[in-house]
Amino acid sequence: MNTAFPLGTTERLFATLHRRFLDRHYPAPPWDRLDPASLPPADVEIARQAWAARAVAEYRSMIVFGELIARFAELRLPLEVTTAASRLLQDEARHTELCARAAEALGGNHGATLAPSDLQLPRNGLPAHLFVARWTASMFCVGESASVGILDVLQQHTTDPCLQVVVGTLLRDEILHDRFGWALARLVFPRLTEDERDWLAADLAFSLAHYDRIHAGASRADGDPLPDAPPPSGPNLGIPSRPAAARAFYERIDRVILPSFAALGVPAYEAWALRLEVPAQAEDR
Repeated sequence: MNTAFPLGTTERLFATLHRRFLDRHYPAPPWDRLDPASLPPADVEIARQAWAARAVAEYRSMIVFGELIARFAELRLPLEVTTAASRLLQDEARHTELCARAAEALGGNHGATLAPSDLQLPRNGLPAHLFVARWTASMFCVGESASVGILDVLQQHTTDPCLQVVVGTLLRDEILHDRFGWALARLVFPRLTEDERDWLAADLAFSLAHYDRIHAGASRADGDPLPDAPPPSGPNLGIPSRPAAARAFYERIDRVILPSFAALGVPAYEAWALRLEVPAQAEDR
């Protein structure tokens, strides 16, 4: 399989443990029922690109989780936190594999690339408590939390029986990741000083701008109405309409993400307003 991420090994021990962890208590997608030849080629190509991009994003999430776990000890976080996080890292490996296989079944993973800089997180001299706070806020409290809403819509729209199982697995895991992220935030954010919370809010503006762009395509000004989501029509290979994805994202922002940050003392509403001033090229720090 020609991908940007390593899949498969000739070492039997690794392969056995990999399958044991990734397949345990999860339904197997009926890959034989995914028949792209029966669908319009243009629709299949759009779906292939989307699943390949998701595989890259999931692999990137796995890297972030690994880097966070490496710094938990510096914060003297309880052992249970590291154990729980290791479960989430396995989930991201599962997601990478499922998304990559979906893309492969739809024509291949070409175009799914990771730059060398994507394979690690810049530490920029940040002490452990700020490093963990930054990525807890960005990856979990925004990224994973928003994914719950996006995947819920995706599950409603997906009609292919194989990809329905894949989306259902992703959603099941992301619900847990969302809970983990806010639990981690409750451990980490109270350790921040007022100045550090202001720094976190300024940093958060970049993350909010990034996810606003990828989920909604354009920034919503405060008070603007949510876009309407047209009902799905025809076979769907796991691609939500842009209006449906935007609506789900903004609902998570309004109902979960911003209020939860604010309750933890992070000036998130200010960060949400500030995102409108973030240049596109500056979103990925």
